[in-house]
Amino acid sequence: MRAVLTAVIAAIEACAVALAGIVLVAVPALLLWWLAFGLSAEPGAIAAVVAGVWLLAHFVPLGVELGPEAALGLGLPPEAIAFTISLAPLGLTLLTVLLALRAGLRCAGRGGGGSAGVLGGALGFAVATLAVVLLARPAEVWPVWAAVLVPALCYGIGSLAGYLWGSWRDGAEWWAAAVRGVQRGLQPLGAEAAAALPGRALDVLRLAGAAIAGVLGLGALGFAVSLIAGYVEVVTLSQALQLDPLGAVLLFVLELALLPVALVWSVAWFSGAGFAIGTGTSVSPFETLLGPVPALPVLGAVPQGWGWAALLAPLLVVILGVTIGALAGGTASLRRGGRLRAVLVPIGAAVVAGLVFAGLAVLASGGIGPGRLAEIGPPPWTTGGLLAAELGAGMILGVVARRIDAGRLRERLPGLAGEAGPDGSRPDGLTGPGEPGAPVIPVAPVMPSRVAAAPAETASEAEAEAEAEAEAVRGAPGAEAETVPIDPLPSAERSPADAEGPPASAEHPSRAPEETAAGSDAEAILRAYAWDEGALDGSLDGSLGTQGDAIDGALGRALGEPGTGARKEGKRRRWRLPRRSD
Repeated sequence: MRAVLTAVIAAIEACAVALAGIVLVAVPALLLWWLAFGLSAEPGAIAAVVAGVWLLAHFVPLGVELGPEAALGLGLPPEAIAFTISLAPLGLTLLTVLLALRAGLRCAGRGGGGSAGVLGGALGFAVATLAVVLLARPAEVWPVWAAVLVPALCYGIGSLAGYLWGSWRDGAEWWAAAVRGVQRGLQPLGAEAAAALPGRALDVLRLAGAAIAGVLGLGALGFAVSLIAGYVEVVTLSQALQLDPLGAVLLFVLELALLPVALVWSVAWFSGAGFAIGTGTSVSPFETLLGPVPALPVLGAVPQGWGWAALLAPLLVVILGVTIGALAGGTASLRRGGRLRAVLVPIGAAVVAGLVFAGLAVLASGGIGPGRLAEIGPPPWTTGGLLAAELGAGMILGVVARRIDAGRLRERLPGLAGEAGPDGSRPDGLTGPGEPGAPVIPVAPVMPSRVAAAPAETASEAEAEAEAEAEAVRGAPGAEAETVPIDPLPSAERSPADAEGPPASAEHPSRAPEETAAGSDAEAILRAYAWDEGALDGSLDGSLGTQGDAIDGALGRALGEPGTGARKEGKRRRWRLPRRSD
């Protein structure tokens, strides 16, 4: 009983929607009949026109017959002609679909019994359409059953879409059961694929909806720019019609009803497929070929071809796809999913969007007059295919680009960034000084500010030796002359002659061969660098010769060079800076 009540209420609501549409068409027609014709026309003819326009808005073609005088007024040969108008004013169609969608959402709130409401609404709209056809008797082209079925399907599809949407949103039991049934049917393909079906389908529909909305927004922007650019042509055509205020208002209402048609044409223009306004014509970014067109002011906004820049129009669709894909790629399902998902989801969304636009192109095509005007509108499959390809390529690029992790890329390829990775590793495997695995580079010792005395000698021995050397210097020829400073430090690169030490003389006899040094090489190097306090107070009190011998010996044994090493142990003669006598 509850399902029946739901169906009855939905049928009444559908009849109200049909009546609202008829009123919207009837008010301008009655004003025209009263103000333009002075109520001289027959009421049946006015009713037939109202019914025919309302049916045309629901995709039922309208037959038109013109006498010789009317044909001559339209610039046609003065003879009676008959033709069909099949281009639907999609503005009125959109109103019916939106109201049906709202009714379907309400039916979804009633649970499983809401399906009866969808069926009842379609039947109620069919009854209202039958009453219009039988009472007004418009000049329809189709038989009565077809003229009733098509408007009923138009309302029923909108109501069904709203019912499905509401059931998914509310998580209805029948919806969950239907999804589980589909998953069980897909189990032979793999349990994982069956389990992921709802999520993947939702991702595809969301991305497709965003793409459709974005392309429609681009088309609306392009149409607005065309109106501004062709403002002069639009005004010229309006003034050429010489309409009174009522005629201008009715013309505005007609163009408002055709506004969705112009939007679809604009989308087809951006896709590159373009549209036609009559047989043998073409309006696209690549060229604009037009013949005689109806004196409709909105046609003054038809854009011209862009010539060499024509590829920019479809490129805008690709850029839009990249933007949408990049925004969608930030979601968890696409960012963390596999690579296959990141490609298949945009492809599925592009296919859905292409099919939707192909359907819109069919609805925005038709005939508006005799002869060559019997074919106008965009080519459906070309428009849908190009938009699917452009959106698909753009969305794939956007999703893949968003999945690229810049930090992870720098971690894997640190050489591109020229800096260390997050774990402290350096580009190309290099290591810094002091780090494990760093190469050991031998350097020459740098003399510090203070020089230490040899630790192996006592202070008394050092003083006695210094006194003996001073006496020898005083007795040498030319002792009264100024002493010549010598370089106290060995250079980093020593020649073989330098490695042998200073030349032998009476005061400095040649040194003995290398003897076994006391302690290890490491200890010798440490002693060489063990600088002590108080050395540069007028003389070098440190034993530079001993330190140089120790360094030479350690490095020589490490490098395996013959003929180098520490000089003989024991008392060694050292180079000293001679002191100036008092």
